[in-house]
Amino acid sequence: MTKTLGLGDLEWFADLTPQQLAQIESMMRRRHFAQGQLIFERRDPGETVFFVLSGNVLAVHWTSTGREIVYSDIGPGNACGELSVLSGEPRSLSLYARNACTLYELPGAALLELMDSQPSVRRAITLHLIRRVHALTDRVHELTSLSVEERLRAWLLRTALDRGGLKPGRVLPDVPTHAEIANIIGANREAISRGLAKLNREGVIESGRRTLRILRPEALFSNPAE
Repeated sequence: MTKTLGLGDLEWFADLTPQQLAQIESMMRRRHFAQGQLIFERRDPGETVFFVLSGNVLAVHWTSTGREIVYSDIGPGNACGELSVLSGEPRSLSLYARNACTLYELPGAALLELMDSQPSVRRAITLHLIRRVHALTDRVHELTSLSVEERLRAWLLRTALDRGGLKPGRVLPDVPTHAEIANIIGANREAISRGLAKLNREGVIESGRRTLRILRPEALFSNPAE
């Protein structure tokens, strides 16, 4: 069973004392969401920030035709909804539970006060936002210059690194469905199914029901056209 994180496990609060953590936790609301449950919707007021303690949530935009565009798959230890709190603007994306998850919800006013009073929190949030900008830059590059297969390989590399590293035999549990991966990397489900099947045939990965094993991580770096 996957461990549920505590407040002290969150990067933003890692340098705070137990007394400070207890004070922050007293202002938080612990919330549980079932798989597929909506957490907030695009254009909702952005008055709180969420922290993922267990499970995964998806930040998405639904087009007028009903197509789902996934901007990020947010796992344990990460924050979501902070941009609206910092800008004072409504939510720019919708957020829902990819699987059963537990989140902390902190009032936006409390977050702003922490940024003013705790330099370590302010520094951690600044670094978090910088990484977000870099990630979005990388995503734009991938969407405009890489093929679907190359984007799939890049996604597998990032996911493996996020979940413990690139050691051969690394198992990635609870991987998104083919349709979810397609929405994340800007493709269609059929192309993802073909790409994963090819990687299976080549012995690069071994996929099962909602799990995936990276057998030859070094092969994910190679150019599939070579």
